[in-house]
Amino acid sequence: MTVFLAAQEKMEMFFNGPMRSGILLDSQGLLNRGYRTFQKELAGTLRELYVGAWEYPDFQGRKNKLTFDVDSFQGETIIPRYLISRVFEGRDLEDILAEFRLPADIYPAEPEGEDAGAPQPGETIEEPPPDPDSGRFLAEEKRTMYRPERKKAPAVFRIEEMDIFLYDYGYASCIISGHVTANKDLTIQEYRSAVEHISSAMPDYTELFQSTIAKIAKAIPREFIVVSYHDRQPEEGGFWPNTTLKKHMGELFWVHRIFSVPCGTQVEFIRAKTECRALVYSARTDVMDDVSLRPDMAVFPGHGNSCVVYTKDATPEWNRARLRSVVRAKNVFYAALEDVDRDLFYLNNEVGARGHSDDMEYLERQAQFMSDCLSRVNFLKSIYDDYDNQLDPQSIEIWNVLRKVWIMDDMFRAIDQKVTMLDKAHGRTIQRLAALQSKKIGALIIIFILVALFAVILALLGVFSGGRTDGPGGGLGMPETILLAFALIGATLLAMRLYKGK
Repeated sequence: MTVFLAAQEKMEMFFNGPMRSGILLDSQGLLNRGYRTFQKELAGTLRELYVGAWEYPDFQGRKNKLTFDVDSFQGETIIPRYLISRVFEGRDLEDILAEFRLPADIYPAEPEGEDAGAPQPGETIEEPPPDPDSGRFLAEEKRTMYRPERKKAPAVFRIEEMDIFLYDYGYASCIISGHVTANKDLTIQEYRSAVEHISSAMPDYTELFQSTIAKIAKAIPREFIVVSYHDRQPEEGGFWPNTTLKKHMGELFWVHRIFSVPCGTQVEFIRAKTECRALVYSARTDVMDDVSLRPDMAVFPGHGNSCVVYTKDATPEWNRARLRSVVRAKNVFYAALEDVDRDLFYLNNEVGARGHSDDMEYLERQAQFMSDCLSRVNFLKSIYDDYDNQLDPQSIEIWNVLRKVWIMDDMFRAIDQKVTMLDKAHGRTIQRLAALQSKKIGALIIIFILVALFAVILALLGVFSGGRTDGPGGGLGMPETILLAFALIGATLLAMRLYKGK
């Protein structure tokens, strides 16, 4: 069979995965303060405290006042594309991997079962000594990885850069970049299989992701945090503890593999453009076409795997990066919408299971739960709808194809149906609350009437018994008593009329 990647040859590879952050920010408050100013201040604070390059999406204003120009590729979204990012490369990457005792080389994950984790034939297990004072690797041992060398593995992936992104609506994302080196000649099917098994080892870096998210949560001022599960729990009985936001924070939902295949000549590019379709799987075979707008690049967005094929001397890096940036954004939105769909289902189920209740406190809390959930859904959908309005033409093509390939229209329909159900349940709860409040106020009005009549009767008895009520400092006389009685009855009837009119 045709060799796709020869032994000891390298090929660029990217892995992207979304995760929950457990931090929900007050975006409205940030917009009122100045979102970009806040991002700049947050990045400055984090740079002083922790290693890594802390960055935020920077929108450069143009002297000619054009939002889009020949050298600009996307506009400015209302909510920035992400809140903050942490980038590790070079020495920073070596240090952070050493701190968490993580390898820079990733081999295909071992099969699960009884033999999982057992050394393979010919392997040697070598672990560097830790620093006795700090428990970290000794400085001279930082580049020595503890994971055994798998001489029989078909390929190995070397991490060269790691980017972690945080978003303000409760989610985060990572892109792990590097090169795959073949240990033997690989066909395209063998290469794809090796890369897919390598991606299964990405959860090993969960502790690093969690640490970064926790550091950001600690640096954000409390007045801009709606809820955070990193330092304090929301009060019991609230809506947020019932959501998925606090579960498995920093753990990847999945890993999307982005193949990057360089070609030296146009003839090689044409051949690879056809061959590399085998790297991509799509649930919609009718949209498995090349969506590239350039003749020197081919882009195949897919389900789980995506691929970009390009001519090295002709295709700029920013063109190749469009696929990575769109997949990253789409992955986070998909994870968030999937959680929202699940939250809506369970909340609708809870509302239906509880049935009618006469507990006003419970109904008020339930109504607030539903209102918060509906607000969260509307906010997320508004961000999603605004995102593609500011994309460049190439990114829009990728965005639209991914929506079809990932069958996201079905997800939106399911969410809309659950939102409609929840909105109706919210309306019924409000009506139930109004009815209970009406009964409560009606009871208070009856008590008020009885007390008023009782007071009038006592006054009348005092008059007819011959008590002196018209002298200085005395009580009310007969005319005043009758007038008071009619005034109290009139006030009661007016209060009932006004209440019924609400």
